[in-house]
Amino acid sequence: MSAQTNDPPNGAANGAPHPDEKLPKELVDEMQAIFGKHPGYRTTHAKGLLVEGTFTPSEQAQTLSIASHFNSASTPVIARFSVGGGLPHIDDVDDNATPKGVAIRFKIDNDTHTDLISHSFNGFATRTGEDFLAFLQLLRAVKIAKFLLDKAMEKGGDYSKELDNFKKAQTAFQTFLASRPSAAKFVSSTKPNPFNYGTITYYEPNTHVLTNKDGKITNVRYRLDPADGDHLYTDPEQLKKLGPNYLEDDLQQRFPQKPIVFTIQAHIADPDDVLGDATIAYKSTTFVPVGKLEINKVTDDNAAKQQQIAFSPTPDKFGIKGIASSEDPLIQTRKGVYWISADQRRHEKQKE
Repeated sequence: MSAQTNDPPNGAANGAPHPDEKLPKELVDEMQAIFGKHPGYRTTHAKGLLVEGTFTPSEQAQTLSIASHFNSASTPVIARFSVGGGLPHIDDVDDNATPKGVAIRFKIDNDTHTDLISHSFNGFATRTGEDFLAFLQLLRAVKIAKFLLDKAMEKGGDYSKELDNFKKAQTAFQTFLASRPSAAKFVSSTKPNPFNYGTITYYEPNTHVLTNKDGKITNVRYRLDPADGDHLYTDPEQLKKLGPNYLEDDLQQRFPQKPIVFTIQAHIADPDDVLGDATIAYKSTTFVPVGKLEINKVTDDNAAKQQQIAFSPTPDKFGIKGIASSEDPLIQTRKGVYWISADQRRHEKQKE
């Protein structure tokens, strides 16, 4: 596979944030303040590996959408497995390396593709980008106050001021979490470590709008069910024995003999489901399998291609028909964040 990504040139019409849209840049700046700036890497989910494979649609897929990959015998894909956070060399089992993620590009032809971005947390921490910015700012304030307190305690003497500042930062963060149950759930939820990238369920948190040949519209969120089932490490002693890159090491060794396979399920929204809030799960119990995703190869020239390829949270960005973004406000904010991060790393040289 060539290094060409078929991504459009710079410009607001092609995904760049409008000059007046400050929020995506503020989010990027805040995440880089927390994790540090790592030239040539993604702002978040910085550690990952590109892989390749094939998507084969189910018979039910074409009843939901006219999208080409739902109506073809098969479609090549390039995907990226990753761990959470903005540190490119974090240990895979670190609590900050969550959620695990997979972004998938369905390559219709040289000019057309659509992306599906998912992670192992069912939902999103906040409903809006503004709330997520506040979450990050308060979290960073706690980290800074804790750092200063630790330094003062190491130095000895009176550290009452630093302790008071730390308590205030903690109180502000906890007050925010108390008013945002989804953020509290994100913070307090377990930090799963799968046997490999193919033994954990992934969720696409934002609603997509599908249109079929009869013009029928269906609102969906996707879930990726691993063919091998969910298998997670639960024993702390087992985690201590895992290498810092055990997830990537597995990918490098398993193909092509042991492909990773998922069933992609479309979670169909009921009429009373909330479509524009990624923190609220659908009440619907209707799932339609739209196809099988089989990953069987690690992409050649991986680091260079990772620096160039930019997955998009807007599924209709690259010319696909039959799939569109919903009015979920988080999608547009995420689009701006992804564009800024991609534009930065494409003009940088990796220093690590």
